[in-house]
Amino acid sequence: MNLLSASYLILIIIGISAQSITKKAFNNKTSGKNVFVFNAFSVLIACMFFFVISGFKLPFSFSSLPFILGFATSYFCTVLFTFLAIQVGSLSLTSLVTSYSLILPALYGLIFDGDSSTVWLYIGLTLLVISIVLINAKKDDSKITFKWAIFAALSLIGNGTCAIIQTEQTKQFNGAYDKTFMAIALGIVFIAFLLFALFYERPQILPSLKKGAHFMIICGVANGAANLFVMIASTMINKSVMFPIISAGGIVVTWLVSVFLYKEKLTKEQNLAMLLGIISIIFLNI
Repeated sequence: MNLLSASYLILIIIGISAQSITKKAFNNKTSGKNVFVFNAFSVLIACMFFFVISGFKLPFSFSSLPFILGFATSYFCTVLFTFLAIQVGSLSLTSLVTSYSLILPALYGLIFDGDSSTVWLYIGLTLLVISIVLINAKKDDSKITFKWAIFAALSLIGNGTCAIIQTEQTKQFNGAYDKTFMAIALGIVFIAFLLFALFYERPQILPSLKKGAHFMIICGVANGAANLFVMIASTMINKSVMFPIISAGGIVVTWLVSVFLYKEKLTKEQNLAMLLGIISIIFLNI
């Protein structure tokens, strides 16, 4: 791996981690309110990002519409429930559980694409089960609540579904509509979040923008940039190497920020769960 490839991976990891960190920062600043406002405008920024980098030239085919709608729905669920999980629970544990979403496209490949299974897959799944058990250690400030578990599970399902749909779309159209796919899907998600914001948080829209517009902009740009660099890096780095590094690196960065910046206190069992989770992600991608 050359220096340029490594630089792209670092930028992707920073972009993914920045999204979780800015969501947590906005939550702290607004006492956990205005979820829809934050997501609406951060997604709008990500949508505009793809319009700009495409030069406002977005080729479209109606045959790609089912993929766009499916991705928009799953992406909406991912963004919303990740935000809510961070709101009611630990940033580091939420990031770890959400990263397990890669199991869904892996299973999809085994069942529908005829991918061959390896011993590494079963080792990864075993470590994953152990990690989940350890996460449920009920001590200190990072106890697992039923509400957090539901939000994290829905985020996991949504994120895994996004990966499946995006992969199938790229394979179906040979990447011809990737930027169009992302721009339109994110535009739909923006409209959905905006409608929710207008219905549930109308009085707080302007105050939220005054308090946290910078967080929304950073989150949106980080989202768009991370996706852009993933597309670039995938042409330079073997995917079986790239995605484990991105997943594990994102968890490590978020974990460090959680502990040293937000002072989240995890038990020894939960710290071990984080470590096993990182190892399981690597094994699942071998």
